[in-house]
Amino acid sequence: MEELKMDHSEYREALDAYKQEHLPVVLTAAEAMDILGVGKNTMYRLLKSGELPAVRIGKAWRINLEHLHAFLAYH
Repeated sequence: MEELKMDHSEYREALDAYKQEHLPVVLTAAEAMDILGVGKNTMYRLLKSGELPAVRIGKAWRINLEHLHAFLAYH
């Protein structure tokens, strides 16, 4: 069996490429606020109500970019 050898930078590049292809792009609440053009109160109301799907990690909200696009298309 052929053994693959990578140095750290090659490994990092391969991992970054994998992430870009397979993992969803997520935004912070502040980034989503900028895109939507809404204020802080409106943003957190949308998140807490579930109108804009998001995940809370500790105290931070993360919004999937595809969900944000769907929200914009609907509204």
